[in-house]
Amino acid sequence: MEAGALINDALPLVIALMMGAVGMGLALGDFTALAARPAAAAAGLVGMFVAFPLLALGIAAASPMSAELKVGLVLLASSPSASTSTVFTYAARGDTALAIALTTVSKVIPVLTIPLWVSLASLAFAGERTTVSLSYADTSESLALTVLLPTLAGMALRRAWPAATARLRPHVSRAGVAALVLLIGAIVYRERQSLGGMFLSAGFPALALCVTGMLGAYVAAAWLRLPEGQRTALTIETGMQSGGTSIAVAAGVLGSPAMAIPAAVYSLIMYIAAGAFVVTRRKSTNQTPLTSGSLP
Repeated sequence: MEAGALINDALPLVIALMMGAVGMGLALGDFTALAARPAAAAAGLVGMFVAFPLLALGIAAASPMSAELKVGLVLLASSPSASTSTVFTYAARGDTALAIALTTVSKVIPVLTIPLWVSLASLAFAGERTTVSLSYADTSESLALTVLLPTLAGMALRRAWPAATARLRPHVSRAGVAALVLLIGAIVYRERQSLGGMFLSAGFPALALCVTGMLGAYVAAAWLRLPEGQRTALTIETGMQSGGTSIAVAAGVLGSPAMAIPAAVYSLIMYIAAGAFVVTRRKSTNQTPLTSGSLP
């Protein structure tokens, strides 16, 4: 299923614009919270970029979805954390500093993990009826150009001209989000005839991934005897994925709108699941948030 010339040409530029805005808000100091919490940081990173994509691979293999949707589910699982995950962690009275650090790191690591997991998924499901054919080298090159370089450029701008960058960043971010919404709308319109069946096919696997992933993250954090606030942060960071990034990568970088369907479905499910988790955590504890740092 081809994305079309408009999406192929425009989406990579939109991704680069959005990642440039992300870079404008990052500094090396944003990563220091991980060094202060080594056990939680290690558990979080392994969970987010190893266990969660592996879980998605297993769920995809067991589901009756088409091969493109299966690869899309794995792509979603290997994507960055949703930026709103820090807000949910704060609302759940979790370790917000840890959540911010993990979210920050998650914007960079997928440049390496997405090509790996998507390539593995493509190989795993290559025997089925699909046009999916992805290589690690090709995907890595595309992500480096559209994600890593713009992020580094944004960080460099912030370091060189902090005041001007702070004023410019909100405008760049809003422009990127607006353009992404328009292009996702174009994708939805183009695929409107097959969306109903795709949502029915991807709904249960997306729900299984979200619920199982969050539950597994909490149980693993409890087994490691991490403090309750860190358990909360890891649970939310694992379960809340950047659906927008996944959709943009699927359609703009990989050229397959069908791969974006699991991300669209998951984005709806994860907010319901994360909201329920927040309510549960707030009812079970009267402690104050572990950090009062400003939220992004």
